[in-house]
Amino acid sequence: MEANLPVSAETLKAVTHLDHFRGVWARGSGIPAERLSRLREASRIQSVAASCRLAGIRVTDVEVAAVLHGDSVPLEEGPEILGYAEALGTLFPVSGERITNTEIQALHARAIGAPGEPPPPTAWRTQPYHLEIFDPQGHAVGRVFQTLPPRLIEEKMSAIVTWLEEELRAERNHPILVIGTFTLYFVAACPFSKGNGRMAHLLLQLLLTRAGYDFIPYASLERILEEMREEYFNALDAAETRLWTGEANLEPWLAFYLQTLEKLRERVQAKMDLERRASDFSPLQRTILETIREHGTVGAGMLIEATGVNRNTLKDNLRRMVDRGVLERFGERRGARYRLATADGPSPFEPPEG
Repeated sequence: MEANLPVSAETLKAVTHLDHFRGVWARGSGIPAERLSRLREASRIQSVAASCRLAGIRVTDVEVAAVLHGDSVPLEEGPEILGYAEALGTLFPVSGERITNTEIQALHARAIGAPGEPPPPTAWRTQPYHLEIFDPQGHAVGRVFQTLPPRLIEEKMSAIVTWLEEELRAERNHPILVIGTFTLYFVAACPFSKGNGRMAHLLLQLLLTRAGYDFIPYASLERILEEMREEYFNALDAAETRLWTGEANLEPWLAFYLQTLEKLRERVQAKMDLERRASDFSPLQRTILETIREHGTVGAGMLIEATGVNRNTLKDNLRRMVDRGVLERFGERRGARYRLATADGPSPFEPPEG
């Protein structure tokens, strides 16, 4: 496999910025471990829900949180939700230091909630596959990407996995760019009969974490891709032309990819800043903060249930948190909903509270 990784001044600037933040993170966030764990769990919920919606599964963050916490009747897609959530916390690769096709197939089986403990590795697909694009409500938008024919999958997957490991060890190119390029090739191959997009997002995060970017799990990459879905598919479209000949222009994809990582870095930084400010919050306000962090965008009804206070007390504290720039308010009176002002945006598909 041959891939020409373009390195412009903008690319160098973006990579340097991410490396600087990695260094800052490695020196310690100063946030208690328990609160860091809650941040990571909230991001995991958002990631699972957004990844499902990108795959055309109509589910909300609140529904995903309920499934993961065992608080609801399991949804039809429950095994897939639980599987992807578990896979997000997987060490990768599991066996040895090198990634192999078998490792990827085993991770895929886990991510789609296949039966078994552990589930047997998923075989490569044997039928033609067209990558169909869905809107936030799970409706096909009429946009389809071509993928590799089945007869080429074994050969091409072996080639890109070998290239990934050789490039990371040779250190000819920056690992962020190598991992981003590998992700593009994986999406273009679509080696499985289902769950290829989810696997691409999952592999990207696990590979970046493996490369030392330990802040990645503390914001939702999938949520960012969901918010930028049109730009995401445009970047894929622009970079896939002549991809397997080694003559593709990878710049559109790498520019988009670095933009998503910068957005993720900004959100992690915003969460850290908010956590440091939270030491001044009252116990009630901290409970409000944790509830909104877990569920994304919520109304007064859920907050009253979570805090146990009356509506007037809740209203007064919410007003103070909005005035301090911690929360954003949407809607009026009893229809008002709240979300964090400094972290992830609202889910593109969140129905009003009943």
